[in-house]
Amino acid sequence: MRKKVTCHCEQGFTLAEVLITLGIIGIVAALVMPALINSARDKALVTTLKKNYSILSQATTSIVVDNPVAGWNLADNNTAYSKEFFEYYRPYLNIIKDCGCAQYGNGCWSKDITKALTGVNAAYTRGANSIGVNSCNVTLADGTNLSFDFWDANNLGVTSSRAVPHILIDVNGNKKPNMMGRDVFTFVLTAESNRLLPAGIDNGSANCITTGSSNIAGNQCAAKVLYEGKINY
Repeated sequence: MRKKVTCHCEQGFTLAEVLITLGIIGIVAALVMPALINSARDKALVTTLKKNYSILSQATTSIVVDNPVAGWNLADNNTAYSKEFFEYYRPYLNIIKDCGCAQYGNGCWSKDITKALTGVNAAYTRGANSIGVNSCNVTLADGTNLSFDFWDANNLGVTSSRAVPHILIDVNGNKKPNMMGRDVFTFVLTAESNRLLPAGIDNGSANCITTGSSNIAGNQCAAKVLYEGKINY
């Protein structure tokens, strides 16, 4: 009498099970990938911000030895003073395009209108390729855009009794998002400090917020980002 043979055969997945599994993987990937991409982009922006801050800080250290900030013409809404400010830095910058100095100057800036962190048009933008009121704008060899201008200290989160020269920097040039506090940051000089400071250093980057409708939201984020080493808002 023959023995009964028991089969321990393993069954594979059905086509329906495979399709369901692939569908779940696709959904998870769709949810996770944008966050991973944004995180990688933000890390790159922070790294470039730190690099540019280092370069501009070193230039400032050299400049103020013979030309202390207190001796500069420190007044807002004056193109000639913005040009004087910019000319101190020119020898230290690897400029490939100089768009000059003018009121609501055009060029060396993104073709997209720069936004505040709240999503509205940033203060003193007048359209494509423009930023600042009486600014000097240049593009560096690595694609970074810089704008030299003056503004009120309170709007930049620093303490000073006079108008302060500031440098707007778009760390990834003409690439998106072209938004204050995301890829556009501000560095400031004051007569009192005689050095380059990240905007927001004296008020805890108070306007580094994404809610509301302020058109200057985000222009004080530099201090927060440099201190934390990340874009966390």
